[in-house]
Amino acid sequence: MTEPGMRAVENRIFGQLPQLEGQRVLLREMVPADAPALGALASDDEIYRLEPTFLYERKYADPAEVIARLRAECLDTRESLLWAVCLRSQPDQLVGIGEAYGLEPQKPKMSIGYRLRRPWWGQGIATEVAGLLKDYLRDECGVRTITAHVLPDNLGSVRVLEKNGFRRLFSNIPEDWGWDELIPVDKWVYKRRWDEGFPED
Repeated sequence: MTEPGMRAVENRIFGQLPQLEGQRVLLREMVPADAPALGALASDDEIYRLEPTFLYERKYADPAEVIARLRAECLDTRESLLWAVCLRSQPDQLVGIGEAYGLEPQKPKMSIGYRLRRPWWGQGIATEVAGLLKDYLRDECGVRTITAHVLPDNLGSVRVLEKNGFRRLFSNIPEDWGWDELIPVDKWVYKRRWDEGFPED
């Protein structure tokens, strides 16, 4: 892809944070009123037991500061997109986070992630969030390859990815998640061309 073409991909992805709607789930921009719910999410060590230590929502002790700095430090720098996950029936209540990050515009390729507050586990919400992120990156942004990095023990995320057409192509890859040592991580991959009948790019 040419350099102007890569810039076009970046501009399309990071030009704005669109609202995404599914059957039950709404992904929207975080607002100051989300601070208490974001704090409840980010302070729950059980949620982050199988996650990297450096996720953005835990960067600052004050969740209001996380929200205030989010656009400048993530969207404007083209590092990542973070959405508030809500139910359509309760659009003002943050129940989790959806994320797209790590754009490689020359491919183009990007990764996704998702975290939910514990009262909303096991209800299919994460599956719908991952599907919305996948569909948006594929259909609206032209991303051809979407990845997710998951610990083998994170069986909930494994099921979410399987339901969304991801395949585990790489196993036990040593990665730095901010822990005391490198840890083995599985890399799950979705390729747009699989839907078009092509096994590989």
